[in-house]
Amino acid sequence: MEGLQKDSEQSPNGSDSELEAMVLDDNGAGNSHNMVDGNSDTLIDVDEGQSSMDVDMKGKSSLDDVNGKSSSEPYSNVPIDMSVESLEKFCKEASRSFFDEVGLISHQINSYNEFVSHGLQELFDSLGDVIVEPGYDPSKKGSGGWKHAIIKFGRVKLEKPVYWSGKDEADIDFKPRHARLQNMTYASKIKVEMTIQVYSLEKSDKSKTGNDGFVQKRDFMNETHWIYIGNLPVMVKSNLCLLHDVKEGDCLFDAGGYFLVKGMEKIFIAQEQRCLSRLWIADRPCWTVSFMSEVKRKRIYIKLVDSTKSEDFSGSKIISISFLYATMPIWLMFFALGISSDKEVFDVIDMQDCDASVINTISATIKESDELCEGFRKSDKARQYVDGLVKSSKFPPAETFDDYVASLLFPEINGHRNKALFLGYMVKCLLMAFTGKRKCDNKDDFRNKRLDLAGELLGRELRAHIRHGERRMVKAIQRDLNSDRELQDLAHYIDASVVTNGLNRAFSTGSWCHPYKKNERCSGIVATLRRTNPLQMMSDLRKTRQRVAYAGKAGDARYPNPSYWGKLCFMSTPDGENCGLVKNLAVTAVVSSRVVQPLIEGFISCGMSKLNEIPTENIQRMDKIFLNGNWVGSCTDSASFVLRLRCMRRSSLIDPQVCSLSLG
Repeated sequence: MEGLQKDSEQSPNGSDSELEAMVLDDNGAGNSHNMVDGNSDTLIDVDEGQSSMDVDMKGKSSLDDVNGKSSSEPYSNVPIDMSVESLEKFCKEASRSFFDEVGLISHQINSYNEFVSHGLQELFDSLGDVIVEPGYDPSKKGSGGWKHAIIKFGRVKLEKPVYWSGKDEADIDFKPRHARLQNMTYASKIKVEMTIQVYSLEKSDKSKTGNDGFVQKRDFMNETHWIYIGNLPVMVKSNLCLLHDVKEGDCLFDAGGYFLVKGMEKIFIAQEQRCLSRLWIADRPCWTVSFMSEVKRKRIYIKLVDSTKSEDFSGSKIISISFLYATMPIWLMFFALGISSDKEVFDVIDMQDCDASVINTISATIKESDELCEGFRKSDKARQYVDGLVKSSKFPPAETFDDYVASLLFPEINGHRNKALFLGYMVKCLLMAFTGKRKCDNKDDFRNKRLDLAGELLGRELRAHIRHGERRMVKAIQRDLNSDRELQDLAHYIDASVVTNGLNRAFSTGSWCHPYKKNERCSGIVATLRRTNPLQMMSDLRKTRQRVAYAGKAGDARYPNPSYWGKLCFMSTPDGENCGLVKNLAVTAVVSSRVVQPLIEGFISCGMSKLNEIPTENIQRMDKIFLNGNWVGSCTDSASFVLRLRCMRRSSLIDPQVCSLSLG
């Protein structure tokens, strides 16, 4: 989870002049931070007027500061023992409390627990309905006798690990030691509530009925059952493990965080990935600001390219946008989203103190837009031009303009106006970097990375095997529908071994699904836990790995970055080809997990206004607030907003992982 981040203009020397934007992130699976670090992008709370240990020596509540109450008692009235013995005692108690509360393996266990409690259900919800189309039969032509089927996924539940002893019908609690001794996989059964509906579409004949033709749906079957679809490996000491609530486990030095697959102890190595919930600015091969996504169709690129159409601005640069494999001047996209005038576009971009290069760039962009689409400011002409350009691209969408803009252009932001505002913010970031007021992003900076942990990695592999089992189920059902055989129970068509054996094979071989490329597998994600001593076991469980092609140029990926301070160990890295790519988390580094609690209402109570409530001309006088990289609102008094947010966090009204930063 990213903290409330200052995402403002930066001077050429890197100093921040004033507060421009604040960013919050409630989905930080993989954002590593240290408890007393000062980097804003890594969930660090820098609190002016407080020490780094965040100890209120006067005992006055922070809520009093918000309400205007102040205490005149000086700090000198509070007796403080600053002797060496008291400091050593305090440090020991603080460190002991930190490890008791957080622990060294909490990042993997918390990620798995979050996946089991919320991620697994979200995975099945994202699969959508499974539609079984009938095969073509010439004998049924015109009769409407083809049968269709649709399967829907509902609730998901996981059972506690059990196994059958073979002596009687009663199941026995399955504990990790049983899996070790009998070379079994410590796993839990996945059961899904599935609904199957079989129907046919019959067309009426106007010559027989005398009425206009219509399609009538005739149902043959509509049943709902709990179906067993496979086994999910259980992480030791997680909420699903039987040792979770046991005071005395198998071993005092066993902190959990690993899996037992065929009797072998397997662990996940945290994978360093580029953060996708933020804008990326680069100056090579050309000035570009990118909105990244795992899905190619959702990626947006805004670039500064040379003008080709306008003769008056020959040699000047224009601002172009690449959306759905179509490239056009940015001005056309603004008007296609509902912007009505050039002045409103300037208000949306919010570019103050423009120099000559920026003015020439914007003028050349307007001129080229007018040459490509004459009269684009009138009615829906720009919208029609953009729609025609997208529909004639390499992979044209089948949806209408409103549908593919809503689902593919900043899908987390609702409304054309809000999308236009975020598009203007991207243009502003690009122009600021072009004029030297903002630095380009460093891909090796640790605040620009996220860690894929057990939950994300397991969900990625599980999705692939569920899709495989889904294809086999569709073929089996289609075979019975075509032959007019009576459909059997839905459990007959689902092969649970596809998911079970697929996950076991992935853990055993170490071959895992690629994060972006569906047809590729990658290695280095799963490893066998080494137990030479407890320290080596802890070291293996806290490893991180950066994916870099060994044959290509790694650049600065192998070299230590100053942003590693307090988060990664500078010394713990192997020799050879993995040098600098495989690292270890620092002892006090904490990796945040996702926050399910809604936060928007809390932000509004702290003084935030939603984007649809703010006039366009007032945007430039307010500070921006981002959540998970999405612009959710703005506020007029950023200092008061941050202070109230901290008070809510300290009062346990919001999750403690929602951190904030206020500068200036």
